[in-house]
This record gives sequence, structure tokens and C-alpha cells, in this order.
Amino acid sequence: MDRPLSIVAFALLCAVGAAQAPAAPAAPAGPAAIPLDPDLPDQLKQLKAMIADPKMEEDFRAVTLIQKLGIEPEKRNPKDVEKLAKGLGDVFKTGKVRPAGSAHIYSEASKALGKLGEVAGKELAKAVTDNRLKDKDYVPLRAQMMVDLGRTRDEKQIDWLLDMARTSPHNDIMAAGGEALGFFENADLKKKREVVDRLIKRYGELHGKATQPDPTDPGAPVDFTPQNARETLNKVEGKWTATLSTLTGQNFTSFMEWQRWLNKTPNWTPRGATKKKTP
Repeated sequence: MDRPLSIVAFALLCAVGAAQAPAAPAAPAGPAAIPLDPDLPDQLKQLKAMIADPKMEEDFRAVTLIQKLGIEPEKRNPKDVEKLAKGLGDVFKTGKVRPAGSAHIYSEASKALGKLGEVAGKELAKAVTDNRLKDKDYVPLRAQMMVDLGRTRDEKQIDWLLDMARTSPHNDIMAAGGEALGFFENADLKKKREVVDRLIKRYGELHGKATQPDPTDPGAPVDFTPQNARETLNKVEGKWTATLSTLTGQNFTSFMEWQRWLNKTPNWTPRGATKKKTP
């Protein structure tokens, strides 16, 4: 006849069974633990409908909603941030193109996208290069959008921003491109060196043209090169030197100082940074 298990033996069997049972999955931590916002899908639908209004009478309400959606994005689930980035990106391609003087809805959408991080970089990049905003009247808006694009810290946009800083025919765009690059202080050192090197070289080209003496021969063709270069330099110099300082840790304010420093230390490391030891 089988004996009933003793209390001690029963306890031991329970302990062994508990040890062999699979552990329960750990609860998610960080932003992924934040629940999805049940109101977001409806809010994005409302926003799209407002923007599509052919009379553009809903723009004021749309701006208010965009401002609300842009509050504390760090407290949103990452999936909601992706949805929000897509919804805000749609602002630029939905409905009639707003006149440059009444494009507040675009300005607010750009600001909100700039707060969303890398996930918003693609949406802002598409918007700022869209043919709908190619007219020169939109240059100030596009300049703001470029700075907001820098705020996303999407490193895929560095090359385009650098190209705009160096080659755009618009001074405001050149200045904005240089300013936007200042948000990439945590980029790879090799990429930062490339940005600094190419920005200083373009700075030097502008400086050289701006310091040319104005022509004095009244019979010679008028050459506006020095005057145009001075206007460009006046617009970009402060923002470019601020970016150079951010990326390098140096604090020079003139081209000659930046050129002298770069010639002496082409393999520079940001001040305060620790060089990686070669194994």
C-alpha cells in the first residue's frame, strides 16, 4: 500500500516544479512600456480632414491640434511617434498649397516634427524638398524647416544639409543648412571632420570674395561678386561659426582663426572628448 507523501516531500516536489517552470516574460521597460494613445488615430483623421478643407477655413483649428499633438512626444509609445510623424508629414502634401504668407500650418507641423527625433527626419526631408514649396517666397519657411530637420538628429540628412549650406543660391538656406548641422554633435567623428572641413573651405571662398576690393574703373563692367559675397557672409557667418564651435569645441569667430586651427590640427578631436585607444 502506497504511503501518502509527507509534508516535507510534497514541499520539495513543489519547489522542483517551480524551478523547472518557464519564467514569466519581463514587463517591457522604457518608452515601449507606454500604452498606445487610443485618441491618436481619430486626431490624425481630424487633422487630415481640416487640411483638406478646400476653403482653408479649418487652418486655425488645425494649428491648435498640431500644437497639442506635439506636446511631450517623449511620453508617447514609439509606434505612436511613428504614426504622428507620418500624419504631420501628410500636412505638407494634403489639400491646397497654402500661400507663403499664410503657411502657419506648415510652420507648426515642421516644429512638431522637429521634436520627434530621427523617425521624423524622412518626413521633414521630403517636405522641405517638395516642389509645392519650391517658389522663392517659401525660402524663409524652408529655412525654418531645415533647422527643424537638424533638430531630428537624423544623420541620414547630414550630407544634404551640408550641400545646401555650401551651394544654395539663397543666403537664408545657406545659413539654415549650416545652423542645422550644429545639432549633430554626437555624429561619428569622421563625419564631423568632413562637415567641419568642407564648411571651413566654403567659408574661405566667401571670405576671399568678400575681401576683394570693389572695382574702381568706371568704364569696366560692374562686378557684384564682392558685394554679393559680403551679403552672404553677413547672413551665414554667425550661424556657421556657432556650428563649427559645437562640433569642434573651439571658439573662433573669424575665418582666419578657423583656417589656422584646421591647418595645424587636421585630425582634431572635440575638446573634452577622449580619444579611442588603438588595441
